[in-house]
Amino acid sequence: MSIRCLFKKGAKSSFSFFVFMCLLLGQSTFAQQTPLSGVVLDETGQPMPGVNIIEKGTKNSASTDFDGKFSIKLNSNKSTLVVSYIGYQDQSVNVAGKSTIKISLVSQSQNLQEVVVVGYGKVKKTDLTGSVGSISAAAITERNLTGPMEAMQGAVSGVQISNATGRLGDSFNITIRGKNSMNPDSKPLYVVDGAPTDNIDFLNPQDIARIDILKDASSTAIYGSRGSNGVVIVTTKGGGTVKSSMSVTYDSFVGQKDVTRLPTMMDGPTWWAYHQAAYFSSTTTTPALLAAGIFGNPSTSPLLATRIANNETFDWYGAVLKSGLQQNHYVSVAGRTDGGVSYNLGLGLQKETGNIPNESLDKYSFKLGLNHKINDKFSVGANITIARTEQEQGSAIAMQEAFRLSPFYTPYALDGSLFLMPGKLTDANGVSLINKTSTINPLLEMANSSNSTKGWNGVGSVFAEYKPLTWLTFRSTYSAGLNTMKNGQSWGALTQTGVSNGNLPSASVNQSEKFNYTWDNQFNVDYAVKDHTFSFLGLQSINSARYETLSASSAYMPFDTGIYNLGSGKQSSFNLGSSYEKNTLASFAGRFNYGYKGRYLLTISNRWDGSSRFAEGKKWGSFPSAALAWRISEEGFMKNFNAVSDLKLRTSYGYTGNNIIPSYSTINKVDVQTYYDWNGTAANGWLQGSPSNSNLGWEKTREMNVGLDFGFFNNRITGSVDVYDRLSSNLLLKQKLVIENGFSTYINNIGSVSNRGVEVALTTKNIKTDLVSWETTFMFTKNTNKIKSIYDDTSNDVGNNLFIGESIDAVYNYKFNGIVRAGETYLDGTLKEGNAKVEDHNGDGKITTADRYIIGNSNPDWTGSISTRLKVGNFDLSASAIISQGSLVLSPFHKNFTDLSDRGRQKANIDWYMPANTAGLPLNTASNYPQPKNEGTYWVNDGVGYYRDASFIKIKNISLGYTFSQSLLDKLKLKGLRVYTNVLNPFVITKYDGYDPEWAGAALGIGRVATVTYQLGLSVKF
Repeated sequence: MSIRCLFKKGAKSSFSFFVFMCLLLGQSTFAQQTPLSGVVLDETGQPMPGVNIIEKGTKNSASTDFDGKFSIKLNSNKSTLVVSYIGYQDQSVNVAGKSTIKISLVSQSQNLQEVVVVGYGKVKKTDLTGSVGSISAAAITERNLTGPMEAMQGAVSGVQISNATGRLGDSFNITIRGKNSMNPDSKPLYVVDGAPTDNIDFLNPQDIARIDILKDASSTAIYGSRGSNGVVIVTTKGGGTVKSSMSVTYDSFVGQKDVTRLPTMMDGPTWWAYHQAAYFSSTTTTPALLAAGIFGNPSTSPLLATRIANNETFDWYGAVLKSGLQQNHYVSVAGRTDGGVSYNLGLGLQKETGNIPNESLDKYSFKLGLNHKINDKFSVGANITIARTEQEQGSAIAMQEAFRLSPFYTPYALDGSLFLMPGKLTDANGVSLINKTSTINPLLEMANSSNSTKGWNGVGSVFAEYKPLTWLTFRSTYSAGLNTMKNGQSWGALTQTGVSNGNLPSASVNQSEKFNYTWDNQFNVDYAVKDHTFSFLGLQSINSARYETLSASSAYMPFDTGIYNLGSGKQSSFNLGSSYEKNTLASFAGRFNYGYKGRYLLTISNRWDGSSRFAEGKKWGSFPSAALAWRISEEGFMKNFNAVSDLKLRTSYGYTGNNIIPSYSTINKVDVQTYYDWNGTAANGWLQGSPSNSNLGWEKTREMNVGLDFGFFNNRITGSVDVYDRLSSNLLLKQKLVIENGFSTYINNIGSVSNRGVEVALTTKNIKTDLVSWETTFMFTKNTNKIKSIYDDTSNDVGNNLFIGESIDAVYNYKFNGIVRAGETYLDGTLKEGNAKVEDHNGDGKITTADRYIIGNSNPDWTGSISTRLKVGNFDLSASAIISQGSLVLSPFHKNFTDLSDRGRQKANIDWYMPANTAGLPLNTASNYPQPKNEGTYWVNDGVGYYRDASFIKIKNISLGYTFSQSLLDKLKLKGLRVYTNVLNPFVITKYDGYDPEWAGAALGIGRVATVTYQLGLSVKF
């Protein structure tokens, strides 16, 4: 209106003034908008797409296209550009007087460790407010292991990883900051390229770009209900990691896995002495009658007597154990097409055989990562990982049965053929030669048993990203996981199962399919105003999982066809089953980050999860968290402290949850089949198997964390210290019911568990020159686990081994206190000479159940690791060790091989108590083991002698490699070539005298002997 008024009052003069102002503004605008174009390259001279470029002091910005090119109109011809890209050093470039420019970025030292993957995003490590441990691709592959879990051992403080059994292909146990739940199904959340998975065993380590482990509540709360046991985020190598034109890499190693550190068993004469001692306690004490009792009257074991007299023994170790072979081959192709597509393709083959016959593992992997930046605003991508696993575990009892057999038995008949029962040997006429144990020949057991598992694992994700503004991004990601498994077990006639089935074969087949998908829709705001930085994440997510099973078994088959003719068995032995389960999780989340001058950092997040596992009114849970960090090293008063290159104090507080209960636990189910009389006819009916609980709610974990990150002497010394306090309440547990209810247990929210601990990580760059570099990393973790309440009260549950103030894995029993000697009256006289005695813990002069107490804990007091890397010229040497101290376990090995209640089985090489006697057996009153067949109730019924300290220090690997010089590579037309040799598990320091202290608690049938592996490998890049 003012312009129209000017025109009315004096159109001519007003128009002239208006034109003058427009020209003036136009000239001003023209002067401020200086065009500039350029290109951004990496160290190799390859263009870098997606690089952020900001005119310093303004909001004016641009980003590079696929060819690394950009254009921007500057507000001043004397501007300075700030160029940044994740994993590269920020660069300030003065562009005064220039219209074109070329910029080269330099990657940060320890590039992958400088950027941390958190839930639904990335953040620079310097800006991190939570507790996150990261493992780079180099750290994962340098040990040359065939599985990612073992490669992670000792790499992150606060994360305890151990082999479950030592058997080829079996999974690893992982605990992050102690056990939060008494639910055995509780485990960390695994996320592979955005898709949740049950485990990551199927992945090829060569496919992994990095692993980030979220430990504290500030980090894990963004995953809400699934983050209470920690989150393991696996990022595979995708198209986004490609920085150059096409390259081809081939990695390969071959290895031999030899049996080592075998437990010492009784030799022939020792076993014979034990065998006599075991008969002594139940026979007349003269030598003649003792011999008659052992061999039978008339003799039924003449061949055994001959072998004993001649000390003719058989090496069962040598018959059953052998060297295993392994090979690993991996080919990757990565690059960019002219159409702007970045790709990363990987193909892997892993083959390995076990240390007993008929055990093997074959893994085939396919990896494809694609990224396409369509333009400055749109980009799409996909990551697909497919793995085929074929595992043969053979017999579950063959090795244990071989070790149980007397050294005077052999697997062969008189004619040299394999005999079904070495302890029941007869001649061609059926006359008994040895009449002892009925144990099946383990060589026949292995040859006629099969336990084959074949399956597919697939994980994939696709995303589309839209960036309408430099500070605003929308991203939609669909990820899915599929796991199919078929397990077939068969037992031929010449197996223990076959003998129990009337010398006829039997078999079973179990199939399962798991499918889950997650659809995440998120927006990210990243904004900066002078010294202030803001970022905000908004998320909507839906997750659904489906699980189906099918099983069938049959026995008494007329012929052995493995698992492929179940219908040939006896119909009364048929057993069929199937199941279906589905659950859904709907989620919303928000996360706000604020930073001021890079010194003061704030993170606030909340996630709302709704689970179909819970009933109406209980479905939704809220999981908030907050974290603060202060980069002390950025303060002005720190400028004079030249030795301090980085110092950050952080603290966090928040909640995570757990909904791990069987689906449909909140509704009544009829799931137990029964038959009843219906007018004289048997009718098929169903009963309720367990009571429902519609009041079930979320199990929640509250956690507080205080941490300090530090760097000294230009980061020659770096590390972190974290102290945490976690409390898990409303635990989802099976609560016992009184018998009048008709049910023994039902699931309820009861009890609470505390975990408190300290974590230390320290890395020192001892030498850093052009010729020599030497780096060492130390990890230390101590966690204290305590039950705070059970069933909402402070009473112990002795029957379930749950005690207030003690660990979930507390060991509660009598404490072994030696052997009752001759003439000794032990307390109330209930024990006699040769018996194992226990400690009178309460000192009342008698042994009662009140003398049981917590004698130890199967969790270690502390764990740690040491790794070191030395590079001299083209040579490199690396080694690593893991440490576990203070765990007390009930050892299945000792429960079998120091069980003195039987007479004929092989034993560990122990001595035993032997009283004075007239049967000609030597006196032995110095032993710490009781008299055979006279061990006493505490050894037999309470197993007080089977506990062992499983502390150990294990050298995980020692590797020596050589990288060929560039001059030779140029002649060979190669980009890279390295050869190396590696030794896995060469040394173990331990008092444990079973198979291996790492899996000392493994069941005897599946626990395996210790091994050492020798490898030779090479890596070639074309």
